This record gives sequence, structure tokens and C-alpha cells, in this order.
Amino acid sequence: MSFFEQSRYYLNNILPDIILYNLDQINTFLEQWWWIFGLFSLFFFFFMLNIFRQKVYLESKNLEFNTFLQKLSLQTQIKDVEKILLESAKLVNAKYLALYELRGETYILIETNTSTNTDVAAPFRIGKKDIDDFQKSGNYKVYSIANSSQNQMMMFFSFYTFDLKPYYGYFDIMLTYYEQVSKSFNFKGGETQSSLGKSTSSSLMKLQMDKNQFFKFFISLVIKITKAEGVKLFTKEGALVFEQAPSENASLKKVFFIRNTPYKLEFYDTKPLKQETITQVGSFLDMAGGFLVNTDYESETIKNYLSFLRFTNDAIELENPYYKNHSLIVQTISVEIAKSLFLSEKEIDTIQLGSYLHDIGMVGDLLVAIDKEELEEQDMNLIKEHPLIGGIIVEPICHLYPIENIIKYHHERFDGKGYPFGLKESQIPLDAQIVSLGEFYVGVTSDRSYKEGKTHEEAVEIIKDLSKKMFNAVVVDAFLDIEKSLKTKIMKIKAKKD
Repeated sequence: MSFFEQSRYYLNNILPDIILYNLDQINTFLEQWWWIFGLFSLFFFFFMLNIFRQKVYLESKNLEFNTFLQKLSLQTQIKDVEKILLESAKLVNAKYLALYELRGETYILIETNTSTNTDVAAPFRIGKKDIDDFQKSGNYKVYSIANSSQNQMMMFFSFYTFDLKPYYGYFDIMLTYYEQVSKSFNFKGGETQSSLGKSTSSSLMKLQMDKNQFFKFFISLVIKITKAEGVKLFTKEGALVFEQAPSENASLKKVFFIRNTPYKLEFYDTKPLKQETITQVGSFLDMAGGFLVNTDYESETIKNYLSFLRFTNDAIELENPYYKNHSLIVQTISVEIAKSLFLSEKEIDTIQLGSYLHDIGMVGDLLVAIDKEELEEQDMNLIKEHPLIGGIIVEPICHLYPIENIIKYHHERFDGKGYPFGLKESQIPLDAQIVSLGEFYVGVTSDRSYKEGKTHEEAVEIIKDLSKKMFNAVVVDAFLDIEKSLKTKIMKIKAKKD
């Protein structure tokens, strides 16, 4: 049989049988195992659907980030940028966010929205090498991301597991923008504001304007610049200071907080504010903040009252031989801890004054009660009032020297067992936590009529044991970093005084 005939025979007789046989086998398989084919088809469908959903989700996120970046780029004031950055936690479904700045090898907390929540607390400082180890805070998982320069960092607190890598580029842009605005304000705007503040303040003093006249002058300038329908000036606590009443048709358009002052300004108009107007008003208020602060700091009344408080504090110490050096040593310890935490000069200045006056509420019968070996309940109740009394005493100068928190909260404990309010953890302001440790050290190392004081080394060990109990571990670590040099400084103070 020729090859041609063999091929024809194969195509006409054998191949059809093979095809029919295979089709029959497939049919039999499908009849017996149809569900496997169905599952495979279903799996393939959901696999493709998941890829599609991820693509849509990423496109949606990209759009969300782009909109957020556009919003951020319109801000030129550092506080406004910080506020918007804190809102970026929502972009990755995180609950809270903390913003950090690198100083040396340590990141220092700049701003956070966790302070009102007792279940989570952002560390005040964290070393670059320690970031990876900090993965949980309370019930929250912790994620961090730094910009390409490593100078700025965000720390996210979330109930959920998520991946930051796909969004690194966006957060890098955000943090870098914040870094540039911060530098611009600190090195250019700050110097300009200070210079303008001093010169204008001097002119106002020559005109002998009183506070009411200055506010009238200040608001008339805002009205003239913006052509607003009305402006109201309040303290940050809500007390009305001065106003040009808005018309009935005007509504509140924006609230401006005046940097470095205890004031806020409400802006009323009949039409929406343009972005250039917001920028213009913000720049003017930053400059005006310099006027207000300088004018107030020159007040003879403020100067005299501050001198009176210092004199009173010194007189209190003279009345009790066991309190000699007390305020000065607490101040020395507190300031050195603040420096170890890389706090700003303004924060250190506040701690310097607040730590010196921390016991200004120790007046009258309190001085007798504190030196008793065994305190009765009425004595303890009396002692617990001194932070509140002190807070009232310093209130008249707190708009310039914000030391009230130190006075009121320096006896609160990290574990919530302190007084007078029983605050705990992040509820206690950092400056008060620092002064609390300073006063504790002085208390345990000082002699009393009923006990001999501990040595420096003994006090250090006690403070170590009270970390995360009485004191924030971050504050304790900062104290331990400088305790040896502190010992020398304290010995010099005692030697000089004696």
C-alpha cells in the first residue's frame, strides 16, 4: 500500500475513531468530575476579579493621594502643614499619627493626634536604631516611614495590618515638603517676624498705646487688608477680647490662631475666602504675633509680678531649712533632662521657669504639714491642693509664660496614681513629667527632720525601678543619660549655697 493510500486510510478510519474516543473520555470525565472543572472556573474568575479590584483600589488610592498632595501644597504656614500631615493617617486607614524630626541619632516628637487617647501613646523620643523594635503601642500596631533625607518621620498607629511600601513616594514628598516649609519659617520668616516685631513694638510703646487701643488698631488693619465684613479676637480659651461686629449676612469663614500668642481671630464675610487672602491674613497674623508678644513682655506689671513670684518662692525656702536649694536643684535637673530630650529652646525656657516655681502653691499651713513624719488625712488633703493653688497663682502670667501645666500636674504619676487629677501616661504634659522626676530626686536625696536623704546612686536605682510606674520610661532614660554629670552640678550648687 502506497503512502498516499495509508494516509487516506488513517484520516478516514483511524483518526475519527481516536477523536470520538477522546471526546467520549472527556465527556465521561466531565460527567464524573464536573465539580472540579466548576471549582477551577470559579477560582479563575475570583482570581481575575481580585486583580481587577486591586487595580481599581490602587488607582483610587493614587487619586486620593494626589488630591491630598494638592491640598498640602497650598499651605505655607508650618502649623497648617503639620495639621494636614496628621490627617494623612486616614489615607492608609491608620487611626493616629505622630510626626517626628531627627536631631542627632534620635527622632523627637513634633506633633501628634494621639494625646487625647489613653490607649495609645507616641514615644517622645526614639533612636533610629530602636524604630524597628517599636511595633506595638497598647492595642495598636505601629508602622513608621521616613523621608529620603531621614530628617522627618511619620509613625502610624492602626488596628489593621497594612503595607506602606506602595505609598513611600507620596509620604516622602509630604515629609520633604514639611521639612522645606519648616526651614523656610525658622530661618527666614522667623527672623523677619522677630525683627518686625521688635521695631513695631518699639513704635507702639512710644505711642503709649494701651492694650485696648492696640487691639482696635490691629483689627482695623485686618479689616483694611481683607475688606472683611467683621472680625472677632478671642483668647484660645474662648474669651472675647475685641470685635468689629459682622453684619447679619456675614458668616464665620475661618479661624486663625496667632502664632506665639494666646489669641485666635475669627474672620467673617459674605463670600468664600480666596486662597491668596488666607495666605495674606496668615502672614500678617504671624507678623502681628511678634507685636503682641513683644508689647506684653515689656509690661512692667508682668515683670513685677514675675519678680514677686520668684521672691515668694525664695522666701518659702528660707522658712524651712530642709528646703534649702530645693527649687534650684529641681530646676537644674529638669533643664538637663529637657536638653537630653532635645526639646526646643522655648520649651526649655518654660521648663526652666516652671521648675523653679513648681511649689509656689506651698503657702500657709502647707509648709508645716509637709515636714510631719506621719501625715494625717487632713494633712494629705491639704498637700494635694498645692498644685491647684499654684496654678491659680501663676495664671496671670501664663499667656506669656505657659508654666501652668507644670505647676498643676507635677505630682501626677505615669501609672495614674498621682494627684490632684489622677492623670496617666500621655495625659500628663511632658514638661510636668520632667519636673516630676526632678522633684522626686530632690525629695529622696534631701534630709528631713524624720529621715536621712538617700545618696545619688541610691536615688538613681530607685528611679530606674519606677520607670513605667511613676515615670515615663523616655524621661527616665533621658535622666540616666546625664545622671553622672548631674551629680557634679548638684554638688557644686550645694557647695556654693553652703
